Amino acid sequence: MYLFDADSVVVSTATELLRTHHPVSVDDQSCANCGDPAPCEAAVNARQIQAAASLGADSAGGGFA
Repeated sequence: MYLFDADSVVVSTATELLRTHHPVSVDDQSCANCGDPAPCEAAVNARQIQAAASLGADSAGGGFA
């Protein structure tokens, strides 16, 4: 059982956060959006939401089997 539906606003917002909160480059591991060390808290939380959604295994690099 999943906590979120794949088409929910919560999951789409998490997906958008992951598009913007990522390391600047291989050499600069700070977040491109907030400047915190990557993975920043926003990215970690977004991945957790995706893992708790029915699309977790497809887009979060893992999930529930």
